[in-house]
Amino acid sequence: MKNRFARAFLSSLLSITPIVVIVFLLSLFGVAPIGTTITDVSLGGDNYLLLGVGAVVLIVGLALFQVGASNSLVKVGEYMGTSLSKQKNLWIVIIFAFLLGTLITCAEPSILIISNQVQINKWILIGSIAAGVGIFVVIGILRVVYNKSLNIWYLLFYLMVFLMICILQVNPANHVYLPFIFDAGGVTTGSATVPFILALGAGVAMVRGRDNSRDSSFGLVGLASIGPILTMVILIMVNPAGFSAYQLPNFANISIIDRFLHSLLPNSSFTSLGALIEVIMALTPILVIFFIYELIYIKLSAKKIGQLMIGFLLSFVGLTFFLTAVGATMSPIGLEVGQKLANQPDWIIIIVAFVIGMVTILCEPAVHVLTTQIEEISDGQIKRKTVLFTLSIGVGIAIGLSFIRTLYNFSIIYIIVPGYLLSFVLMFLVPDLYTAIAFDSGGTASGPMAVSFILPMIIGLFSIRGAANPIEGDVVTDGVLTESLRFYNTSFGAVALIAMTPIIAIQILGLVTKFKSMYALKLVREQIEDVRNNEIIHFN
Repeated sequence: MKNRFARAFLSSLLSITPIVVIVFLLSLFGVAPIGTTITDVSLGGDNYLLLGVGAVVLIVGLALFQVGASNSLVKVGEYMGTSLSKQKNLWIVIIFAFLLGTLITCAEPSILIISNQVQINKWILIGSIAAGVGIFVVIGILRVVYNKSLNIWYLLFYLMVFLMICILQVNPANHVYLPFIFDAGGVTTGSATVPFILALGAGVAMVRGRDNSRDSSFGLVGLASIGPILTMVILIMVNPAGFSAYQLPNFANISIIDRFLHSLLPNSSFTSLGALIEVIMALTPILVIFFIYELIYIKLSAKKIGQLMIGFLLSFVGLTFFLTAVGATMSPIGLEVGQKLANQPDWIIIIVAFVIGMVTILCEPAVHVLTTQIEEISDGQIKRKTVLFTLSIGVGIAIGLSFIRTLYNFSIIYIIVPGYLLSFVLMFLVPDLYTAIAFDSGGTASGPMAVSFILPMIIGLFSIRGAANPIEGDVVTDGVLTESLRFYNTSFGAVALIAMTPIIAIQILGLVTKFKSMYALKLVREQIEDVRNNEIIHFN
């Protein structure tokens, strides 16, 4: 356990440090100063201290979560997946898979954050998103059980998504909902759901995946991300609602200790339930459903139950630390960085956004779970570091595009449609394993760091540089686009792009790997032909 924590701590240190260093350097060189001096609190020195303390808590929290998740969330998913795949009664598989997918999603911290940013009943919104995930978790498991092509299913359901969006936009007023519709698919798969869904898919694939069990292990997260997009379209059709500008808590004149307490515990001054309650809500449904199923079907030994509980305890402590630091540190610092960046030329803003996007992905807990499982299931053929680097490039591009949208005000549809069309073309050019990993990576990349740090950055930038001209296709009232609609159109959509660009990046990685394999095979064939030619006896 000590060695495992030491490795996790080192991994967390290498993950969190880059973004802290970048923020510090941006401030030090005057690009986005978060304080005038480090020593004087009245001149912003407390922000530097806040960043340092937050970094320590983030590192410890992420390390604990990684150790705990491997012994709890991943194990539960494997047990459930293996057991469900052996069930002869298909309805048992459907019911428990739906319940697991729905209840876990209801408590995903990123969804709780997003739900506080729109003017719609919070529980209707969360329930709609969760139901979409639950339905598509069932669809994903049935795909493995019946050994159906993942590529065809992705094409079918994304075609359905774009057809329903076209129907939605029969009413031009619904254009303002597009960024949030695609964001809904990105925020569903975060720090709590990804480890579980990945392991659930792997467990089913091991028993029912037949000859292609390795390829079947992935793809479930990507499918689960489609469901909320469809349910959001349906919800808006049935119950259209207005969307308001994102409101960050006001941390002005609040001490560092109070900031962490406000982030940890529920407080009437803030819309968040607090990290402690959010993590309890995230983990409790998994425990309840698992133990109900375990008592009926699995019946583990007391030793294994004890190991699971220790893993859940570590996951609880680690995720609580992590989300507390995110709320207390990353949100206010992100807003500050965005506001100060607004004073720089556009090209500097875009470059900074790209670099910050590259390092932010390393701070997502779910990404570390995904990349580790990719390396394990591929027997080391797909290196964890290679996937992380590829994801970093993809997310960097996504954040760069998000800031470009904020600066130049154009519809997200001009990025989303070409992006997914490209991914569909690549789908038939790369190995199936890379396609499955790519769509899983897209859902995994958009977690609490994206919602709590990147989104405030974009909001901070917009609050200073928000253009007077409306985005093409936006709703205009009496000739003037309302501030809340302009704010909403520009602020949302970053999560959707974070979910899309890693798909393309991983597929390109697969294409490169395929070409390398083909070239290596060609060299081997040439060597064999040379050997055979040398063995031929030539008679003069």
